[in-house]
Amino acid sequence: MKVIVSEAVAAQFRAELEAAAPGVQIVTLRADGSWSGEPAEAQAAYISVDTLVTGAVDRLARDLPALAALRWVHTFSIGLDHPHYQRIVDRGLTLTNGAGTQSAPISQYVLLMMLYHVKNMRGWQEAQAKHEWRRGPSDELTGKTVCLFGVGGIGGEVARLAKALGMRVVGLRRSQAPTAYVDELLPPERTGDLCAQADYLVICAPLTRATRGAIGAAELARMQPSAFLINVARGPLVDEAALVTALRERRIAGAALDVFNEEPLPAGHPLWDLPNVIITPHMSPASPLHIVRGTRLFIDNLGRYVRGEPLRNIVSAEDVGYE
Repeated sequence: MKVIVSEAVAAQFRAELEAAAPGVQIVTLRADGSWSGEPAEAQAAYISVDTLVTGAVDRLARDLPALAALRWVHTFSIGLDHPHYQRIVDRGLTLTNGAGTQSAPISQYVLLMMLYHVKNMRGWQEAQAKHEWRRGPSDELTGKTVCLFGVGGIGGEVARLAKALGMRVVGLRRSQAPTAYVDELLPPERTGDLCAQADYLVICAPLTRATRGAIGAAELARMQPSAFLINVARGPLVDEAALVTALRERRIAGAALDVFNEEPLPAGHPLWDLPNVIITPHMSPASPLHIVRGTRLFIDNLGRYVRGEPLRNIVSAEDVGYE
């Protein structure tokens, strides 16, 4: 069988790909969007993180109608709100995603932001910049409540780390099956109750029709003035205008935002100048291990595909495409 992967993936993982699927023919998608080999007969394709960064994935999407033999596409991404994924499911192809591969770096980002806030790191940095030996308030996470809007792989790992630091964990998701490290689990209709309990509200659910705008003015109004919001999911889960108002008027203490309605965040956006906001450029999943974890999941699925076994992380069509 033929498989489409990026040039970078082929260079680093060729031996593992060939071991998973003996006799596999590898067609590479170069960083400039050109093909090395003939993709028309490929049965599977892997959208790795480098193809999104370089834009090479646009060539795959453009050529999709001509790839008549294609049956399955795997993406490194967890979120499926990009139009490319809608085109894939509209073709009737099987789509699998990278759920579980980004939990470690993103959960560590969340932990960093909680500690940055609770320890008053901004105050220490400002004092250092002025050469001032200035003591200020500093707290700890012990006994604080972290509320998770979404308890999948990322939320589950945040919960594990939070419990190790003596925090109380409240989660919200559709399934009410008991979850390790979560003290209380709420259904989606109780989003306001989740917000009301939070010392830290972590947004880590996928963007779907049900979650778009789920954290709006009413939900933000339920939060405590001392509460801190962290968004590592997608910008549109939170009403951005309502969040700006809540931050500007100090209705909540602050926010760490890695995702936004529009990316890159426009230079004139009011979030840039709010002193109680930490802005990062969609970097929470960043790690040298990102491509390794993502590709090894694809390789595992490739082995399953050639053996006729069920694939991991099959995505349902209704969870795709919300831009």
